[in-house]
Amino acid sequence: MKAEFVSYLDSVGLSSDTVKNNVESIYQYASILCPEEIADIFVCDFIKDDGSREYESLWFFSPNYMMEVRNFRSDRQYDIDLARSKGWIAYYRTYAKDYDFKRASSESRMTIEALNNDTVNMEWKASRDNCDKLKSILENYLKPNI
Repeated sequence: MKAEFVSYLDSVGLSSDTVKNNVESIYQYASILCPEEIADIFVCDFIKDDGSREYESLWFFSPNYMMEVRNFRSDRQYDIDLARSKGWIAYYRTYAKDYDFKRASSESRMTIEALNNDTVNMEWKASRDNCDKLKSILENYLKPNI
């Protein structure tokens, strides 16, 4: 797995060896499934009512594909979707709270919903500093494919 992916996992609070080993295994498998080299990673997260951070899914991006991995924190029981992203997006909506799209704070929240012409929808959520990463995903992988 790329060093920048490991650094990113640390930055969003996923620094345990168990989680990193799971993500490494998933990355190896995803690299076989994806027709292109995986270029980026993103973890959907949100803050629950009690203030704790919840991690929903793991995403991999390449220039023309995106993959969602649910159950990525479980022990080798993965649910993976692969979709072409090139020209796929017909619509997207961005919701931001306490985020100015320049620099995230501890209160920042961001959600992006995307829809294609076949009524398949996808959603990405971010909290805190992860909003900056989601903005990067928007700029590099979603916006170019609308």
